[in-house]
Amino acid sequence: MVATGALLLLAAPAWAAGEATGRYTMSPTEGGVIRLDRETGAMSFCTGKDGAWSCKEMPESENDLAQRVDELERENRALRAQAERSPVHPPASEPPAAGDLVPPAPPGDLPVPTERDVDKLFDYVEGMVRKFKERIDRLEREAQKEPDLPL
Repeated sequence: MVATGALLLLAAPAWAAGEATGRYTMSPTEGGVIRLDRETGAMSFCTGKDGAWSCKEMPESENDLAQRVDELERENRALRAQAERSPVHPPASEPPAAGDLVPPAPPGDLPVPTERDVDKLFDYVEGMVRKFKERIDRLEREAQKEPDLPL
């Protein structure tokens, strides 16, 4: 019994930290430890006596498993029926027709800009660049007057 307590005390920090690096996860429980095999999902109840540990598999009830499978199959059928009735999606069994793959036309009329519109745009951009350059030149002149000021 002392060995069991010592083993649990030594292993408790790893359990508390939630370290999950190995194949098995051990969780302390009343009267022993539950071991979960991460690869298979099998669970075992392990107990230690006089320093010797033994584990017994925890079988799931076959009836419980069958009920769960039935529930999932019913849910799957209901979701498939709902998807078939949905106006947003075509039925899953029919691939879209080739004509359906053409994207729709954009909404509204987008007029092609005239040459005058393009000239106005370039004038605007040119003015912005000019102002930006003037501002940089001014900052450089001020920096030359007062060399201690960082740019």
